[in-house]
Amino acid sequence: MLDNMIPISLTPFDQDGALDPASIPTLTHFYRQNGAAAVIVLGIMGEAHALSDQERELVIQYYVEAAGSLPVIATVSAPATEVAVERARRAQQLGARALMVAPPAGVQDPSLLKRHFERVAKATDLPWVLQDEPVTTGVRLTVDFIGMLAETLPTLQAVKVEEVPTPSKTAAIHAARPDLKIFGGLGGLYLLEELVHGASGSMTGFSYPDILDTVIKRYQTDGVEAARPLFYQYLPLIRYEAQLGVKGIAIRKALFHRRGLISAPTVRAPSAPADPVIADDLVDLVRALGLRLGPTEGAV
Repeated sequence: MLDNMIPISLTPFDQDGALDPASIPTLTHFYRQNGAAAVIVLGIMGEAHALSDQERELVIQYYVEAAGSLPVIATVSAPATEVAVERARRAQQLGARALMVAPPAGVQDPSLLKRHFERVAKATDLPWVLQDEPVTTGVRLTVDFIGMLAETLPTLQAVKVEEVPTPSKTAAIHAARPDLKIFGGLGGLYLLEELVHGASGSMTGFSYPDILDTVIKRYQTDGVEAARPLFYQYLPLIRYEAQLGVKGIAIRKALFHRRGLISAPTVRAPSAPADPVIADDLVDLVRALGLRLGPTEGAV
């Protein structure tokens, strides 16, 4: 499993809400050029909840074709074990190099969760990431439970920690299972603290991934004092993007569209795109931070 910055990729739609495969090579090139060690498809940022099964497979296929040697990690989470197992098998057949799996929403019984993850993990021979995201799933995964999964399922290679306070949980998992790679999410809000407490990198959809990549590499090379000024410099934009629900996706799509990376800022109905107030605020904030809106221009 890779380190550093692994973006949660967008699923682009055209103005009518249909899949926009023509934007995927542009997005993939952008992620690669801005430090991505891999890309994750069909995450929350990828609006997987708004896709049909056929569309999910097409998204994996399009990204795998565009990515070349860049690994594609497919999210296969589902409310039913059979569905997650089938999604895992199809993702491998379509060329995904790893999987990400969250617990089924609302399932609290540890024995049921254990059986679910065992069946999904054993459906393929791919490494996988456990997504610990209680806001959406309503499921809190304890450090002991995560350690038990890592002990019994060797293909579990990493955990994406999104239970706040994430630095505390990162530290606890790192102490219990130093062999597991830990990644932060939540838009990068707590990236610096997560790195200090044992995280390997970040898995999020922040619209300027080169910033996160540089923060991580500065921390790894020169320590927290070198990484802190850069992280704090861009924290206002990280904070603005990290709005809960689909609105955060709409904000990011507005920026990706302004940067020429997708053909339209469309989010799937009945969700709404970013309103004019948000769009204006975004442009003001980006300019105030000295960032550029061009499609090939980096931030740092």
